[in-house]
Amino acid sequence: MDTATLSDQQSVEPDVFDVVVVGGGGAGLAAALSAATRGMKVLVLEKGVELGGTTRLSIGSFSAACTRLQRRAGISDRTDDFRADMDAFTPELIGRFDPRLRSMLAAEAGVTMRWLEDLGVVFAGPFAEPPHRVKRMHNVIPGSRAYVATLARAARNSNVVIRLKAAASALLLDQHGTVIGVEYADDCASRRVLARRGVILASGDFSGNRNMREQHLAPAAVTAIPVNPHSTGDGHKLARQVGAAWRNMNTVFGPQLRFSRAPKSRFLDRLPEWTWLARLGALYLMHAPSWMLKPLITSLLIAHMSPSERLFQEGAILVDLDGIRLDAAGAAASLAAAREATGFIVLDERIARLFTRYPYFISTAPGIAYAYFPDYARGRPDIVHRAATVHALAQGLGVPADRLRASIGQLDSARLIALGPVHAMLTTVEGSLAIDEHCRVLREDGEPVDGLYAAGSVGQGGMPLKGHGLHIAWALTSGRIAGEMVARRPPVHA
Repeated sequence: MDTATLSDQQSVEPDVFDVVVVGGGGAGLAAALSAATRGMKVLVLEKGVELGGTTRLSIGSFSAACTRLQRRAGISDRTDDFRADMDAFTPELIGRFDPRLRSMLAAEAGVTMRWLEDLGVVFAGPFAEPPHRVKRMHNVIPGSRAYVATLARAARNSNVVIRLKAAASALLLDQHGTVIGVEYADDCASRRVLARRGVILASGDFSGNRNMREQHLAPAAVTAIPVNPHSTGDGHKLARQVGAAWRNMNTVFGPQLRFSRAPKSRFLDRLPEWTWLARLGALYLMHAPSWMLKPLITSLLIAHMSPSERLFQEGAILVDLDGIRLDAAGAAASLAAAREATGFIVLDERIARLFTRYPYFISTAPGIAYAYFPDYARGRPDIVHRAATVHALAQGLGVPADRLRASIGQLDSARLIALGPVHAMLTTVEGSLAIDEHCRVLREDGEPVDGLYAAGSVGQGGMPLKGHGLHIAWALTSGRIAGEMVARRPPVHA
């Protein structure tokens, strides 16, 4: 990727917009809508074939303070407490990022949530997640696609232009070094678009870029499988070409063990996008007895879910695709080093019977429900493998029988069960562009790159976000603020 100046003219005159947003995930759509509702003519460039980015792949939790749902539940909260509780997730990293960004998220996440509710997004909650001292986690209904569908619909209704399969390749600069547009490629040719007010990068993280992982991350994160392989650090590289600073590029929480997605779509994904139906779903989630939540639990199992470490504490083992037993104490890291970062969890009927009641759950959807072995047997038969002999199980898994036999240890070889495939996966990486509290991209000296803004994972400012609901809250909050800030900026050219 290279920068380009207006002196590098093409025969075709470029389009002109007020704001150009690079990336059509949650942060990009929030930025586009925020700018458009302030009278801006906005273009979104999305390199993929559909909108949504990593937001679409998430569970959809949104953590915020001073929300309407908290007040309805009688919870008194303070943004200062929210900020302190976020720090409690990663006390060892305090001092490695601008504290103003944490304060901005704490103060503005609740505002963003109300903005989303006004657009028609429905939440259930709040739910508890220590070390948060009060309930702050809210779950979107029916799932993360609600963010994408609602924001995209509102953006189009506000005359935002969206171009898919449009990959940004360079930032355009004027003679003063101000960012004034984007060069991008679509199916037909290389094109240019000018941005009178500014460019917002919302292109995600770099978890899908093997070269960048090798440069910045530990070996386990290098070989892990990215949840979103299209997050290839495009915005990081574009901004670097115009002098932007990177922050905390070596910070990552993971990899994590994740089961494969099911071959069929989720029940929740097939529900129509009706606000009244989502509100009914929220009431169902908050007030239905546990037995009535079983269909919801089964549907959530279709997504990439993380198996509990307690499986290994109770005697289950982790094997790779060659049937070799791996270190369960560092399960994700050991699997990441194995072939294809993929393997199976092997247990026997005794352990399976144990994992039928709390606190012995296979996985959990944060704040919603726990999934036990019978839920997996019923809802995910594609990843539950039973066999009467080691040889039969090995055949079903496609692993060498002799190696699997040597790996099973104290397990009952006549009543074996395997769960999987299970993968070592990266959900997000934390390394990002340096930004200020106005979402302006910064150089190493702390001065802004004129005309350039960032939101979402690429614009995280190196701030670590550990805990459910913080990445989504940051993506949509920073997107909303970036759109507002760029709309306030005076135009730099006609």
